[in-house]
Amino acid sequence: MTKPHSDDSNLPVAQTELVTQDMDLLSELSRQVYVEHTARFRCADPHLVDGRMNWAVTESVAAGLVRYAGFVCQAEMEPVDMPNAAVLKQGVGEISNADEELRYGPGCAFLLPADRPSATLVGAVAMATLQVPLTVAGALAEEWTGMPAADLRFAAMAPVSAARQGTFGRTVDFICDQLVTSAVTEIEPLLAQELTRLAAVAMLETFPNTTMTAGYLPSPGWVASATVDRATEFIDAHAGRPITVEEVAAWADVTVFALRYSFQQHFGTTPEGYLRRIRLERAHQELSNADPTSGITAAGVARRWGWASLSQFNIAYLRRFGKLPSRAPQN
Repeated sequence: MTKPHSDDSNLPVAQTELVTQDMDLLSELSRQVYVEHTARFRCADPHLVDGRMNWAVTESVAAGLVRYAGFVCQAEMEPVDMPNAAVLKQGVGEISNADEELRYGPGCAFLLPADRPSATLVGAVAMATLQVPLTVAGALAEEWTGMPAADLRFAAMAPVSAARQGTFGRTVDFICDQLVTSAVTEIEPLLAQELTRLAAVAMLETFPNTTMTAGYLPSPGWVASATVDRATEFIDAHAGRPITVEEVAAWADVTVFALRYSFQQHFGTTPEGYLRRIRLERAHQELSNADPTSGITAAGVARRWGWASLSQFNIAYLRRFGKLPSRAPQN
């Protein structure tokens, strides 16, 4: 029977919850987990203050649910050091910097500026938040365009379109459900990797950045079959842990851009797509070989192999194997 992980244990998820009427305490926690700032409050009755923050963080992605009521906050914010976005659920607010002024309401998304100070004004609001390391977003940008990861820059706070804003909101809700609402204290390594990548993709596709204007590099040309073989052998051997495209490319001794090009030529998919195929095969093996009395479930296997959504796992499984996943039938 194939083991889903040879040497990786679940990763911790740090959960933070604060329910308070102390506005300074709310500001201090926001300063610690979101952005350095100086805040001023207007409050008619301190007894009506209602503040709640729920925040969850893994080693590579963080999400939060925030609610403020009973006061108005005006804050001067410092630049942030990572892609840091929010989707408003209730209320209205505004955020501005030297070049941009954004007023937002329910359903609106915005990205905190990374290269300049900004100011915000909010009253009674509820929002969902998402953060991903800049290094992760930069690596993904390099995969897509060949642009050096260090050259990634986000250019504006507002989404590129209403459609992308809606998709981003659904993505943030999904990640918050996985990390915050569920109150999990640990997560499977492959699932953490998938959620991190999902967050980075959502950021890059939603908010204006240099991947949208960078000229794509020309194709790297012919890549030897032996190089592709080395890459697939590495993926096959390490599919049970959260490997990166950079690791695969280094093993095959090619650039990430060349690796992606060669996989499209040989397999009609990306290295990530090929890896997902292998993981689906391993999940199928695990379910097929499972002892009916072991308590193994399709949902548990899906999460171990990197699917946060059981419905998406079921769809992928049905397309590949012509049936829905289940445990091995009892004899």
